[in-house]
Amino acid sequence: MRRRFINLVMKDYAVDGSYWLSRMRPQENLFYASTAEAMTAQAQQLPPPAARFKSSCTDCLTLDFMPFYGRDSPSEGRIVALDSTGHTVLYDADADPCSVEALPRVNSSNWRTPISLYVTGANANAAARDSGGSDVLYGINMFNSSDFEVLVHCNPSDSKFGRIDGAKAWHWLKLPSAPYLDNPGQDHTIHSYTLLEDGKTICFSSLPDNGFGTYCFDTSGHEWTKAGRWALPFIGRAWHVPELGNLWFGFSGSNPNNICAIDLCSLDGPPKVLHEWRGSNTPRNWMLVNSTMVYLGGNRFCVVRFFGVYNGPPDRNDEPTDTVSIITGLEIVKGQTSETVLRMVKHKSRTYVFEGCGIECVF
Repeated sequence: MRRRFINLVMKDYAVDGSYWLSRMRPQENLFYASTAEAMTAQAQQLPPPAARFKSSCTDCLTLDFMPFYGRDSPSEGRIVALDSTGHTVLYDADADPCSVEALPRVNSSNWRTPISLYVTGANANAAARDSGGSDVLYGINMFNSSDFEVLVHCNPSDSKFGRIDGAKAWHWLKLPSAPYLDNPGQDHTIHSYTLLEDGKTICFSSLPDNGFGTYCFDTSGHEWTKAGRWALPFIGRAWHVPELGNLWFGFSGSNPNNICAIDLCSLDGPPKVLHEWRGSNTPRNWMLVNSTMVYLGGNRFCVVRFFGVYNGPPDRNDEPTDTVSIITGLEIVKGQTSETVLRMVKHKSRTYVFEGCGIECVF
């Protein structure tokens, strides 16, 4: 089943602590009617805002956002918003009318740039069992992974999480910290991550140099294991696509402008990149700042790249004169002679130059 919407959170620079949500239909805006049409073809405006979020904290006006949905999820609009003090709310853009539900505070009040991973309650893990089979959301601080929690709809009187009294409701439950935090000399920043075995295992990896290597968290037993001292060969999140040779797709760790395919079925040793596709050429005065990818289903991806624009050769010590975001629809297709041969087909690209706002995150 293909995704109907891509959710784009925009930061409004004119209003402190203010964000708004736009929802794009990728099949209409990023893809042609057929792969053949995309192979022969080649400044837009975003859809109007669907919602606005504003921080109530005066000390730090930043908000973070976590998607609470995944593949084959009945909703593509459930979004958890988190402020700097740990307060959270659940917004559902697919509800009719749209709904907002208050959530409890996270246990750690210093979350910044959280990584989130949704797991459907149909999968066998401890959080799903304690929640009566409902969906769960794992969240971890990218820069301080001692802040590791799961959002569960439950009232576990006797579970791995400990006792929680009261009626069944949403709870943020603290999870065991990663063992690599015991070494203060290492960089604990999470460089790459993914889900294995349909959510039974979460895999985290560090930077290749001076990092903690690669660790796996068992969502059923709540135990950490070390896969190796090596780092995963991608940056950010990799998406598992069983239909394409049971491979994972993400941005190359050696060149973040490129997209790569990796086999993560076994972590007995460092995984190898099996396929790599070069990104689009851009003007010389553009510098890639960040990139993100969302799997839409049906072998299709939405890829968003953020660039800084400079008057001359790009220099990270200088401020860019402008920022540009390019949103692209990509499709991975199998070769005609061999299913192990994969091709990347570019459909449509939309270029956005923003004034007074900018894309904060895409999911």
